[in-house]
Amino acid sequence: MLRPRHTMKIIKPFFTALLFIVEGVLGAMVGYLLFLTGAALRAPRRTALTNSAAQSRFAIMVPAHNEERLLPELVANLAALDYPTDRYTIFVVADNCSDRTAELGRAGGATVYERFNHDLVGKGHALEWLLQRIWERPEHYDAFVIIDADTVVSPNFLRVMDARLVRGEKVIQGYYTVRDPGSSRSASLRTVALAVLHYLRPPWP
Repeated sequence: MLRPRHTMKIIKPFFTALLFIVEGVLGAMVGYLLFLTGAALRAPRRTALTNSAAQSRFAIMVPAHNEERLLPELVANLAALDYPTDRYTIFVVADNCSDRTAELGRAGGATVYERFNHDLVGKGHALEWLLQRIWERPEHYDAFVIIDADTVVSPNFLRVMDARLVRGEKVIQGYYTVRDPGSSRSASLRTVALAVLHYLRPPWP
């Protein structure tokens, strides 16, 4: 039968080794983030020329399922972008909607396609279906932008995207964050998480 003192002699080395392992894993994670941050700070930055004439023609794709409350604000926001209105089109796919999403999208000036398919559900299927409808149109587009219906876009969004496309970039990820970070604790936590993603682990320029 083991006495308490003997038991502690056996358990203590085990917990000490476990603590070193945990510290090593956490140290490696922090070191990795610091390495990426330092590399990003040292990487050359190329400023987008947002004052040049618009060259790219954009198709903005918005998947929407019962978004009558938020979609009108997004469509109005997109219609007011600092970019020639004849160089972009707002396409909304009203996907399996039972509300006024399609009606309000058209009222705001968007080109709306209504899709009803209860077998192939989800944003991916809706966007693929919408893309096929756009390809069938006579207009040519240089780039496709995907935006959720609850989004608010910066006025210079397409200007920056156009400048980056002109300099040869093929795929561009816009900066995104929480719309109202002070609305709740969970929103604040998501804001911090996205800040870590963008600033501590930024994509290579």
